[in-house]
Amino acid sequence: MKGLSDGVARLVAYAEKYLGLSPYDKIYIRNRLLHILGETTYEPSSVQPEIPALPDGILGDIFAALDAAGVAYDRAVLGERLMDAVMILPGKYAETFFERFHLSPVSATEWAYDYAVRSDYVKKSAIDRNLKWTAENGRIEITINLSKPEKNNKDLQKQLTQASGDYPKCTICRENEGYERIGFSRRNLRTVPLKLNGDDWFWQYSPYAYFNEHGIAIGCNHEPMSLSRKTVERLFDFVERFPHYFIGNNAPLPRVGGSILMHDHYQGGRAVLPMQRADARISFVPEKYPSVRACALDWYNTAFRFEGENRNEVASLAEDVFTAWQNYENRELDILPNTGNEPHNTASCIARKTDTGYILDMILRNNRVNEKYPDGIFHAHAQYHHIKSESIGLIEAMGLFILPARLKRQLGEAKEFLSGARAYDRGAIAEDMRIFAPMLERLLSGGTTTSAQAETLLRKEVESACENILGNTAVFKRNEKGDSALKAFAESCGLKSISEQGGVS
Repeated sequence: MKGLSDGVARLVAYAEKYLGLSPYDKIYIRNRLLHILGETTYEPSSVQPEIPALPDGILGDIFAALDAAGVAYDRAVLGERLMDAVMILPGKYAETFFERFHLSPVSATEWAYDYAVRSDYVKKSAIDRNLKWTAENGRIEITINLSKPEKNNKDLQKQLTQASGDYPKCTICRENEGYERIGFSRRNLRTVPLKLNGDDWFWQYSPYAYFNEHGIAIGCNHEPMSLSRKTVERLFDFVERFPHYFIGNNAPLPRVGGSILMHDHYQGGRAVLPMQRADARISFVPEKYPSVRACALDWYNTAFRFEGENRNEVASLAEDVFTAWQNYENRELDILPNTGNEPHNTASCIARKTDTGYILDMILRNNRVNEKYPDGIFHAHAQYHHIKSESIGLIEAMGLFILPARLKRQLGEAKEFLSGARAYDRGAIAEDMRIFAPMLERLLSGGTTTSAQAETLLRKEVESACENILGNTAVFKRNEKGDSALKAFAESCGLKSISEQGGVS
């Protein structure tokens, strides 16, 4: 088939340029590709194939040829199978990484991330379609995620009770490297082995990266997410090896945690997220560790920062605070550490390494529900669910909001109503637009506006909702009662307040 022959020729040329394919292996790899495609002839064009920067177009041409021939196939699985065939093996990937690491950790991660992009494991073309902007106040960043579906809280709760499969036990297990089953493939996944606090872990990049070089450190053992002194030691081990990265753990409980709770893992990468740029709001002196600098951050939710040259002292202070938080109760603020056998108080810790020592940020979380807030007392409240109802995990708690793809269409329709391009009638709007009715009616109370002004208004609505959602997640609210309770809690941990500064309104 002519189209397949040209596609195979281009993919082989691409792999030779970007993926480390040896010229001596070109015929062998070509034949592997033909076998995967079920093709028995090879008649490429005599014209030298154009080699793009990413393989999307090459794969698209191959898929188009199959479609024209009426061949049935799974596009995602076939694409990964083709890319795997032209990639270096996992052992060579790890060897090359560590060869570069011995020269420079930055060189190693830049090479590994670029390889993940070139091999189409990191879906850069899909990621680039996401809508992104920084809020007008400069404090939070927003992405409307068009590349990956978000999971809701009920899905995450089910994960804790679902039995693990036989092999692999979940979608991030080490055994997924090269694995394929019907409707699922990790054929083009490549990983790097790590030792964290003496335990076997590994590093891989996220297919739908939310920021530069976004990756995941994952335990080799299939064990549920947890938070303890070991967590902090692993995070510090990681940033010692990769000081140009940050890394943090999602809170290990549903509603306030990440999307995969049944397997311990951390997220990080080469970025500075908004919370990491926040200044101190209330500064403390740790009585047991006076050389450690400690503060409550000038941030929307409740976050501490601990910083010092001695990593053991920073980790010990964090352990003291987290242990106290696990048992903290304040019924007036709706904070209960547990109900029955269900724990509620947890945290996310985020580590960085600087020229002057170690930084650990700790975000306090609580996942309680009650009659008034069935989705979570310290979760996004119902009046903001039109913008986001999914879990507020580590990345969003740090100020980078990943909003659902539905918003592109919904905000587009809202813009038409506000600009007068379409007449607004609550009874006639689409069912999934009805959640926007209170917002639309409030904004339309002064009449319609121009298209540009409508877009500005809607962006401000999204930004305001995101700020308020972060405020919802704060266990100690930014008010007199909350600040008083925060200081009392800090004092119980041996943190003496020494100063206050202005904060977020």
